[in-house]
Amino acid sequence: MIDMLRKCSNCNLCHNQAPLLDTNYSNTCVIWVGLSAKIVKDIKNERPLENNTNTGKIIEKIEANHDCFYKTNLVKCAPLDENNKLRYPNKDEMNFCFDNLLLEFITIKPKIVFLLGSKVSNFVLNKLKSKKFKKETNQEIVDILESIEFHNIYHPSYIAVYKRKEENSYIQKVQSIISSKVELYNVY
Repeated sequence: MIDMLRKCSNCNLCHNQAPLLDTNYSNTCVIWVGLSAKIVKDIKNERPLENNTNTGKIIEKIEANHDCFYKTNLVKCAPLDENNKLRYPNKDEMNFCFDNLLLEFITIKPKIVFLLGSKVSNFVLNKLKSKKFKKETNQEIVDILESIEFHNIYHPSYIAVYKRKEENSYIQKVQSIISSKVELYNVY
């Protein structure tokens, strides 16, 4: 799967930066899905949603030293504007990368997927619910996707910036979702 994702050239974003990927997906039960990759210096040794960001710091607290997590983005490459500054991906770019996200879901078969923020959750859930998607997708894939519990949650960076006082409550709520679905997950 990783090799396929690294070779993706569905859109021009791969010219900005190669796909930013989490290469550790064995024993995964939870997937975090952010919006898009950030600009990194070392594409082979960095991964999405790392703890050098507000988002990554909160996710790290939720994970609490467990390793059944996989981190990804809807758009794997960094979308840049004309000044080489990070921007939100457009709908076409999200559509181009959606099959890559599906490949991750199908390969990993997580129990839970957390969709971080409204842009990600609205896009992914609308795509999965569309008649066209259901009509064009084979039954085995539909079965895998239906066995996954999707949760749209506030983006952790929103919590870090605008709801700082609610961070502990947010972390506990997300940990509760995980512990209710994933056996052997201990919340500290």
